[in-house]
Amino acid sequence: MTNMTLDKTTIGFCLSAAVMSILNTALVIFKELTPPFKKAMADAMGHHWTTHGVVVLGLFLVLGFVLSGAVKPESWGAGKLGNTLLGSVILGSAALAAFYLLH
Repeated sequence: MTNMTLDKTTIGFCLSAAVMSILNTALVIFKELTPPFKKAMADAMGHHWTTHGVVVLGLFLVLGFVLSGAVKPESWGAGKLGNTLLGSVILGSAALAAFYLLH
């Protein structure tokens, strides 16, 4: 096995996906608990899910570029990065499932 350093862009956008997985879940829950906010999102682009998607995609891109410039590639291996992403997806999915089961 070779010891390869991951590209800064790969690390930055993978970390952005991890963060956005959690923020996406938080936004869904906040929308469901705050009807005026959900209505404002629907009014902004015709449907609250359209606005939700644009916001999440925009934040993913911005955060991806910011983190790409800020990370130190030598501190992130593929395993650590993969586990970080997987953990955030599991956490976000579990939180969303729990919210809808209890709501």
